[in-house]
Amino acid sequence: MKPGNDLKKAKHLVLVTVILGALMILTASASAKEVKIGIIWPLTGPNAYLGKTCKSMTDVFLDLVNNSHDIDSPGDIFRSKGLPNLGGAKVKFIYGDDEAKPDVGRAAAERLITVDKVHAMQATVMSGVTSTISQVTEKYQVPLVNSNSTSPKLTQRGYKWFFRTTPHAQTFIGTILAFLKDLREKQKDLKIETIAVVCEDTQWGQDAADVIRKNAPNYGFRIVLDIPYAHEATNVDAEVLKIKSTNPDVIFMSSYDNDAILFQKTYKKYGVNIPIVANNTGHTNQLFGDTFGNDTHYVMTRDMWSASMLETIPLAKTLDKMLKQIGFEAGMNETTGRTFIGMLALMDAVNRAGSTDNRAIQKALQETDIPGSYLALPWEGVKFDETGQNIYGSAIITQWHGSRLKAVWPWKISETNVVWKLPPW
Repeated sequence: MKPGNDLKKAKHLVLVTVILGALMILTASASAKEVKIGIIWPLTGPNAYLGKTCKSMTDVFLDLVNNSHDIDSPGDIFRSKGLPNLGGAKVKFIYGDDEAKPDVGRAAAERLITVDKVHAMQATVMSGVTSTISQVTEKYQVPLVNSNSTSPKLTQRGYKWFFRTTPHAQTFIGTILAFLKDLREKQKDLKIETIAVVCEDTQWGQDAADVIRKNAPNYGFRIVLDIPYAHEATNVDAEVLKIKSTNPDVIFMSSYDNDAILFQKTYKKYGVNIPIVANNTGHTNQLFGDTFGNDTHYVMTRDMWSASMLETIPLAKTLDKMLKQIGFEAGMNETTGRTFIGMLALMDAVNRAGSTDNRAIQKALQETDIPGSYLALPWEGVKFDETGQNIYGSAIITQWHGSRLKAVWPWKISETNVVWKLPPW
């Protein structure tokens, strides 16, 4: 046989091999019967209310993606039954419970990856727990989308498999300080100069405290008290009495559910009548409003949601109805809104990847560009930078009026005026 013929046959064989390999990949993707997603929330323990709030939305989302709903979505994943680019493959959510503990979260992630063989993950709420879970997913090269943790450090570690849709503490604290500065400039009679920082002692609370310490002077404010209190504290009398004696112009708080409730009861006990601007979480959950009613006492909080959005964002109204139909009576709020966006980013990426291959999903996440019209919160969209952080997303300030939160800032979206000078308890 002539050398030229041998070369032609060799090239032909290589070409056939490449084509067959590509066909095998395409066939495998198109014939995938199930996409397994691991989801970790704090379903028991001190933050179970948060976990159950998140799970209510992931339960709704599973229905959206596996059944046909006449709702606009990227890749039309809600109108098809299953993921269209994977031949209609159904999605299966496998849940883990982190109990709000880093070591428990790590064990749950290990199980989901090594035993359940999940293709990608969504987790969790507390930043300290997300930190340990993401160490596991980075080790095993499993794509992880986070929708609810706000520590800036999470996207400062050079990780390649971690993606966060929510804004982080730098954005949120900046919103609070901008609001206080704007309010002071608008109402010249208000004295807003000194801040007491009262933050729980896990990573989330202390990252927030660190950000406000560093940035408050840039907005013309002075920190006069800095209290890192024990997460899950059962008595905060000493902390509240210290706040009362210092008498700051405003109290900044980062607290989870039980802590926020405990402090509010103790403030009333000792007659502390100082405006509070909180860093979300325990101060935004309806549990806080349902517990106190009028004794929410005009607490303000950084937020991304107000009830008025049910009228301005049609998707939010649809999701609110679906949540209530499955028994989650609180309906739409910031936590469910953020959870929805995280799941949408992940499912959109899997669908665009057309595969359950980890690197294909990673690449699709890196190329994510979801317009704000598909979201349940008024963000510009979802697009990740080189660190895995969504570059879009924004916050507002809301205030408790009785058992309902109302938007008060920016002024253009305010539902009511800010109540700063508090009435007696």
